[in-house]
Amino acid sequence: MLYNIKFWEPYIKRKFIEQIHLFYTTLEKRLIPTFDSIDEEAETISNEKWEELCKTAYSPDIDPADLAEYARDEGIDYYFMVSGIKQSLLNISATGMFHLFEQQVIFFLRKEILHPSEQNVSKLMKIKEFKKRLLKNNIDIEHFSSWETITEVQWLANSIKHAEGYSANELRKLRPDLFSPPSIQESSMNLFGGYVPSNIWGSV
Repeated sequence: MLYNIKFWEPYIKRKFIEQIHLFYTTLEKRLIPTFDSIDEEAETISNEKWEELCKTAYSPDIDPADLAEYARDEGIDYYFMVSGIKQSLLNISATGMFHLFEQQVIFFLRKEILHPSEQNVSKLMKIKEFKKRLLKNNIDIEHFSSWETITEVQWLANSIKHAEGYSANELRKLRPDLFSPPSIQESSMNLFGGYVPSNIWGSV
């Protein structure tokens, strides 16, 4: 079935795996670090609010403790809002990573596996079609060592998009930690479960 193995093996290593690796490292090293200082930012907002309140509060009936609490709440609100943005970014990125892999599979399916007359049939552009065609040639990709990782990422992407449902239930069995509120000390990359991105394609 695979007539161009000498072309596809280096292509997958050079293009597909590198794309996923770059996606992951861009998130890890460029985007997520922009949130590293949100605790300091929240403290600055609290301090600035405290100074503002102290300058504008003229009534002797005002309790400074109330002002301090209000200023502190301003910082806390900011921290949780920005933390929510960070989590949303991680969620979208997890979904994007799976879609990138899915696009790569469909590209390979169209170029190498499907007959030229099938290459524009939209209903065939699915991972399940890719699996079915390989099974016809006695290749079961669900036995690959990377398949468990791929399944987890797929369930994760579906859970993010659709909330509760089959994917969320299956993912919860496998990774209940992903359904717990993250600690403020928790690593920002725990959403991906510590996956090495190249593992999604296994050993090619």
